[in-house]
Amino acid sequence: MSDDQLQLLLSVQDHDIRIDQLRHRHETLAERAALAARQQDREQVAGRREALQVEQLELKRALNRHEDELAALEDRAKREHDRLYSGEVTGTRELLTLQEEVDGLRSRCSAMESDALELMEAIEEIDARVEALGSDIEAAEAEVSAAGRRLADAEAVVQAEIDQQSAARCAEAARVPPAALAGYDGLRSRMGGVAVARLRNGICEGCHLALSAMELDRIRHAPADELLHCEECGRILVRT
Repeated sequence: MSDDQLQLLLSVQDHDIRIDQLRHRHETLAERAALAARQQDREQVAGRREALQVEQLELKRALNRHEDELAALEDRAKREHDRLYSGEVTGTRELLTLQEEVDGLRSRCSAMESDALELMEAIEEIDARVEALGSDIEAAEAEVSAAGRRLADAEAVVQAEIDQQSAARCAEAARVPPAALAGYDGLRSRMGGVAVARLRNGICEGCHLALSAMELDRIRHAPADELLHCEECGRILVRT
């Protein structure tokens, strides 16, 4: 390869390195982490509301059962009260027993009414909390949407740079001999993204190791168009 072609290959590599850096930047944008955080906040609020809604449903079911039991108890108390004054029961002991039963039923009804009132108050409180969390979810959704827009804007900026670098890379790669470009691509995939290195002061700038005196002498006397490789790492060398 000519020096000009090697310089082109170095330029191709510079573009590839920059593209890799931009892709990494694209994946690690601060806006991406911010969006994930906002999404997590939204899920946490939604989770709290869901847990409250489960509790809300259980309380309403408990109130319904309580009201059904209270209605049955009140119906029974009314029947016994009517029976007490119907004249059907005439014995003194039986009347006293029936009166005690009516009093007991009424006392139980009163207690159940108090319990039902407590359940209703608990339901009102949890209804308010669920409604408040609904507003919190709406606010969290708005924050997620805003964070998503900021991420999209940041991604567009980085993608524009990637596109620019890719276009320049393609233009320069087209001027490199196909065999050399294929060799470069293969090396790059095996060498952590860096396939071409400058040879400066006897040191390969790819692996940062000094070449042997014998190898350096061979390189000095090699034809100008010979494709040289580092004896340590195998990268393509560009003499400086």
